[in-house]
Amino acid sequence: MSSEIETVVSPSAVRLLIVDDDLAICRQLASGLATAGYQVVTANDADGAIAQAAQTPPDLAIVDLGLPGVGGFDVIRHLKKQLGTSIHIITLTGADDEGSRADAFESGTDDYVLKPIGLSEIKRRVSAALRNQRAFVELRLEKEAAERRLVYGQEASALLAHDLNNGLSVSLSNLSYLLEVIQGDTDTTEALAITLRSVRRMSGLVANFVDIARFEDAAVKPMVMRTKVHALLQSVIEVNSSSITKGAKLEIDCPETLEGRFDGGLVERVLHNLFGNATRYCNANGRIVLGAKRWIEGEDGSVEIWVTNTGPQIPENVRANLFGKYSKGKGGKRGMGLYFCRLVADAHGGQIECEARPDGPCFVLRLPGRA
Repeated sequence: MSSEIETVVSPSAVRLLIVDDDLAICRQLASGLATAGYQVVTANDADGAIAQAAQTPPDLAIVDLGLPGVGGFDVIRHLKKQLGTSIHIITLTGADDEGSRADAFESGTDDYVLKPIGLSEIKRRVSAALRNQRAFVELRLEKEAAERRLVYGQEASALLAHDLNNGLSVSLSNLSYLLEVIQGDTDTTEALAITLRSVRRMSGLVANFVDIARFEDAAVKPMVMRTKVHALLQSVIEVNSSSITKGAKLEIDCPETLEGRFDGGLVERVLHNLFGNATRYCNANGRIVLGAKRWIEGEDGSVEIWVTNTGPQIPENVRANLFGKYSKGKGGKRGMGLYFCRLVADAHGGQIECEARPDGPCFVLRLPGRA
């Protein structure tokens, strides 16, 4: 007996649906099984049973065949179609004939019980059924626990990102101010510039993290509007000018009159990510170019924007997976920046890729200019 008890999950974890149009029987079964610890819900007709199952899928159901309207057979078929083998169905009936038995089992019932039946016998049937359903109940409990952990993790991550972003914003503001007012001490200004670059990169990582989660939840829709592309590229260079190292030269290759239709804030974030990669991998005394041109002739708002740097090429096998989530870049480093860039391109109905140009790698963002 003890080994049998050990194989059954706790009744408090089990959802049990009782469907019977006889209110007295329904109350008696519900009271007895709830007292035994089961999570019991009841219904007195087919529509109520189907609604209850849709709202909270049960692990086990006790269904009376003699329901008004469509009847118990249809309830059984519906439950089995909805939940498959994850639900065990016990049929209650006063019909002791071969045809009713055959119809019940053909509909999907797992057990056939004749009325009248005592509460103790029903409890034994339920306990026996749950020995077979243990794996399904445990799987449901594990799934529900995982969903709770996911929600908690998302909420905790959002709060953490918010607090980090606030702190980093203050640090960026103060560091920028100090870099402006401190003059003459080269070592100090250089140290501040290095710190400012690091904090700015951390701020970008936090922003990427937050926006990636929002993109994946389909909570971000680009605010497409006409944008002056040359001014945007100039802004990216100005913001990142302190990050230039190794004597790299900066160029803009873009008509001053070029305009595109896209979300300027999101695309600027993409360019900050791409520009950051270019500064890290540009060779000594090399060149970084931000360029843009019309992508599709006749499409007034379409643009092709690129960021390229002189230096070593990215291997072809790495380029193929460069924009995936947690993909490895040069040196085997993992990051989310390029994944964020791909999400922005996808949200605009555009594309992004890395090409091998004669002087080095080139990241190309193509936006169709349509809302």
